[in-house]
Amino acid sequence: MSLLDRGTETVVIYPAGEMQDDGTLPELAPVAVVCRVQPQSSSTGDTDGYQDATTYRVLGRSLPAGPWARVRWRDRDFTVVGEPSHYRGSSRVRHDVAVIRRR
Repeated sequence: MSLLDRGTETVVIYPAGEMQDDGTLPELAPVAVVCRVQPQSSSTGDTDGYQDATTYRVLGRSLPAGPWARVRWRDRDFTVVGEPSHYRGSSRVRHDVAVIRRR
């Protein structure tokens, strides 16, 4: 049993759908994922209206997240920073990593 299979956190990911003709990205049905969340970096200052901007790494077997997805964790909304990484080794180490930042 891997640490990837025994996550300590549950996040809800709202994947973004296909772009509509009017330029909007609708949210698809939410997906609850058991994963691990680790702090990645923190910076102080006035960034996006918050006093500090902490980014977190979300590690899970399969994350249906993309660069326009919304993530709900601990009653707060986060956005995915960049494109999630997909590590495709053997079935024991296969996992996805996404970096999230508070909206």
